[in-house]
This record gives sequence, C-alpha cells and structure tokens, in this order.
Amino acid sequence: MSDSISGDAASLNRAFSALEQADFNGVLQMALQAGDKGPDALSWKILKALALSLLKRPSEALPEYEALCAVQPQNAAHWSNLGNCLCELERETEALEPLQKALVLGATDPALHFGLARAYAVVGPLELARRHIGTAIERAPHDAEFHLFKLRVLQAMDLWTEAKACADYLQSIALDDGQRADFGYLLFRGQWYEQAIEQFAAGSTDPDLKQDCDIGLVMTYERTNRITLAKEIQGRLHEDAMQKNPKLLDNYFQMQAKMAMREKDFAGAKDYFECVLHKPHNDPSLKLGLEFEYAAVLDKCKQPDAVMQVMQKAHAQRRALVSKNHPALRDNTEAFAVLDQAMPTWNPACQGSDEHRDPVFVVGFPRSGTTLLEQLLDAHPDLISFDEQPFLQHIVRRLTANGSQVFDCIQNLTQTQWREQRSEYFREVALVTPDKKAQRAVDKNPLNMVRLPTLQNFFPQSKVILAIRHPCDVVLSCYMQHFRAPAFALTFETIESTAQMYDRVFSHWYQNVEQLKLPVLEWKYEDLVADTEGRARALFEFLELPWHEELLAFTERAKNKGAIKTPSYTQVVEQVNARSVGRWQAYEKYFTPEAMRCLEPWLERFGYL
Repeated sequence: MSDSISGDAASLNRAFSALEQADFNGVLQMALQAGDKGPDALSWKILKALALSLLKRPSEALPEYEALCAVQPQNAAHWSNLGNCLCELERETEALEPLQKALVLGATDPALHFGLARAYAVVGPLELARRHIGTAIERAPHDAEFHLFKLRVLQAMDLWTEAKACADYLQSIALDDGQRADFGYLLFRGQWYEQAIEQFAAGSTDPDLKQDCDIGLVMTYERTNRITLAKEIQGRLHEDAMQKNPKLLDNYFQMQAKMAMREKDFAGAKDYFECVLHKPHNDPSLKLGLEFEYAAVLDKCKQPDAVMQVMQKAHAQRRALVSKNHPALRDNTEAFAVLDQAMPTWNPACQGSDEHRDPVFVVGFPRSGTTLLEQLLDAHPDLISFDEQPFLQHIVRRLTANGSQVFDCIQNLTQTQWREQRSEYFREVALVTPDKKAQRAVDKNPLNMVRLPTLQNFFPQSKVILAIRHPCDVVLSCYMQHFRAPAFALTFETIESTAQMYDRVFSHWYQNVEQLKLPVLEWKYEDLVADTEGRARALFEFLELPWHEELLAFTERAKNKGAIKTPSYTQVVEQVNARSVGRWQAYEKYFTPEAMRCLEPWLERFGYL
C-alpha cells in the first residue's frame, strides 16, 4: 500500500511539474490515466479541469469545475475557476454568481477579478468591470490578457484618452499570436488603423489565427481606402475553411459584407449582414454597429420601410446601452450645453500677434458635407487639414478646470492667458500635422459651430466656412448614423429629436453670427454637386488663395490619403455626384409634423422651398 501511495504522490508531482512547464496535454493524459478513484482523485480532477481550461477546451472543463464546487463548496478557487470557465463559454451572466461567491469566500487572486470584470462588462455596470480589471492588473501587472481586456472596457466606456494610453502600452510588450489578433481588432475599433495593420500583418502559424489576421487586414485596408490590397487578401480567404470556427466565420461574413458594399453589390452585402445578425452576439456594441450598417445596406436596396424598422430597433438598443454604460449622461452633449448660454462680448485683451497663423474653421451640423469640403481644402498646397479633433473643446476644459463658467473666464481673460491658450491649441495641431508648419491649418469639426461664437476671441484672424445641406437630408443622415459619441444616442434618437436639435443649433448660430467678428462663407453641398469647379473657385477666392487646376482631382487625392476617420470615408473618395441629394424623400412619411415645423424655417432660409 505504501508503495502505491508513494507512486501516486510521484505521479502528482510529475503532473504539477508538467503544468508549470505548460505541458497541458501531458497533464491531461496523466489525469485521464489516474482516473477518478483513489485518495488523490480530487487532485487529479483539479489538474484535469485546469489542463482542459489551458488547452482552450472550456466546454469539457465546465463539468469538472461544477463537480469540484459540489464536492468542496467552501473552496473559493473552484468557484472562481467555474466563473472564468463560464466566461470563456460566453455565459458571463451565469458566471457572475459563482465569481461573487468566490469573492465572499475570500478569493483575492487576479484571475477572480479578471472574471468579475468580464462578467460586469456584459451585465453592467461597466464601471465595476473597470474597477475589477484594474485590481487584476495591480496584482498581475505584466499579464497582457488583462491589459487587452482593460482596453476593451475603456473603449466601451468611451474613455478614449485612457484607451490610447493602454493601447500604447500594449504595443510596447510581447503578445502571443492570439493576443495580437485581438489587439488588432481593438485598434481597428479605436480607429488606430496603421497600428492595427502592424498587428494583423504579423500573422500566425496557426491556420485559424492566420485567417483571422487576414480578415482584419482586409477590413482595415477597406477602411483606409486601400481597396487593391484588400481585394488581394480577400481572394485568399474561403468560407469553407472557416465552417468549424463560428467566431472566425462571423468575422468573415462581416468582411464580405463591407467589401460587397464597396463593390456596390448591395444584395450580397445584405445577405452577409443577415448571416451575422441572425446569430446571438455577446458584444452588444458590436451588434449595434452591425445593425446600423445593415440599415445602410437596406437603404441602398431601396427598402425604406425595412430601414426604419431596423433603425427603430437599433436606436432602442443604443439608448439601453448608453443608459447602462453612462447612467449620468444627460440628453445633451458637452458641446451643446452652450446653446442655452449667452455669448461673451469681444474682449479687447485678445489682441496682438504671435508666430501662429489662425486656422480656417469648417463647421456645420453633422452630416452636412463637411468631410467632402475638407478634402477639397486639403488638396490646396497652402492648406493642411486633420481628422476631426476636439481642440476647441480642450480650450473650454482648460478655462473651466477650476469650476468657473467659460463666459466669465473669457470676459476676464488677460493677454498672457490668451497667448497660453493659443499656444496650447497650436501645439495640439502640430502633433497631428508634423512638418507642416508653413501651411495654414483647416480645423474641420462640425460641433465647432456652437463653440466658435464663444471662442472667436482666441482666433481673431481666422476664417469660417459654414457647410449647409438640405435640412431633411441632414436630419435623416444623422438619424441613420452610428456616431461614436454616446450622447448622440440621445440627441439623434428619433427624426423628430434630431430636427429639434438642428433647429436649436442653427437658431443659436444666427442669433450670434452678427457678433461673430470673423468672415463667414455659407457653403451649400448641392451647389458643389451642381457646379464643382465654380464653387471650388469661389471657395479659394474667399480664402484669398490661388487656383490650381489639379484641385478638381481632390477626391482622387483623398483616396490616396488613407484613413479618413469620419462616417463618409467611402463617399469622399468617389467623384462628386448627386446620389445623396434628396435621399430624404423616400422617408418623407417618417418626418412628423413636429419635425417639419422645426425644419421649415431653415428650408426657406437656405432656399430649399
């Protein structure tokens, strides 16, 4: 008997040693050979469960953990392992109870907090997910998996500054092939496209991971208008090779849908989106984005009633998601808060000169053609544009950091403070336009329309271009757009609420424009469509810049720029066309009397009646 006990102890020691050396298959074989009898049966069951988990076989590990919890219900580690196993099976809602039980029983290990973070990321609130992943990282600071999940949570919470810092850290550490693929998709979601390409291009020797990386490359190349490269890789991918991997197949269908849209094969794109959306999704934000894309496809297929059914469902999902993830959010964006405040008068302290040349501001209600206008401006050799940035809003935040009202701050501004704020603004501009100091900056951000009357004091030599498009087309486009800013989920929740905000924004603009001591050019999208050269010449005449014939090829130039981080990235690389003009007419019956009441003054003012 003693020899048998000694032999069992030696086998267990070998198994634990194999576990430490990551020989998980070896551990599993030894556990299977040992069976479930004898004094060490429990130890072998633990080893078997751990080996199955580490071999990424959670469905087989689950009954082992359930049996262990039944046998040793006071063992916190068993409950923690059970909860994490359920998370691996995407059953996070069920995972929360065993994970909480482990916490009550005294578990403090990082794996427990990782599991709790995963569960709360699905169940909510996200703030608890953030806290628990933070605790996991405190206790295991070098675990790349934890940092990847932290990035996922920060993105879901729209904490983009912290997310960027997390992404930068992940780029500095070693990742395995699977982690690189996951990181690539997170970078893609964050619109850090070149970094995403770097991760995907590393590939993998694992066939499934290699295909997943290739899918990521196709989607990133499509998003950055490198269609030739996207098609080349797409041609190497085949649906048959992915049938046994549901997640991979979903990614493949998403890729095919996006590429079909590029080819204007809208019926094909519709079929691919339906393949994805008819399956359950554990990532609600991803599913929401797909719903909006599906609606866009239905619009191209000229099915307006089907579009509105999808949009109504999608907006309900988005409100629920925002309410869960941002419970303190009001029915306003930070920028729109100024609409109810008075505009400060001109401060004489905001005078003088420095080495900076004031920018050209491109403003307008979202989806008014500002991106197309920006690409035309950027084609001029004397101008340089950059993706939409909140640099003006940063001025507001710096001024009000001590709790003061921005208007009081501007009224009491000293020339030293004026120079400091300008210097910081241009420092931020320089970060996104390296080696372009000789060119005048084009600051295109539609929301600056409500900020400029407040902040004109800082840029007395700037010029302003106000983009205008048919108000009904604008309202419909905003309603159908999946904006990243969570507050827009409330502002643009219905056609009526969008029309009301349109009315508020333009009322604010025209109430204050007479006090705006800056030259303003009103620029109609439809006029550019009807007479591209004529309106382009007028634009550069307003800016006192010479005309160049090559400016008319601005859409081709935009195609070669790569990433355009706005929703219209596919349209602005096409020749100027009238396809988007009058789009709202197919949805006219969905414009309520209240919506039209809000829009009619602007339809008349802008000449659309």
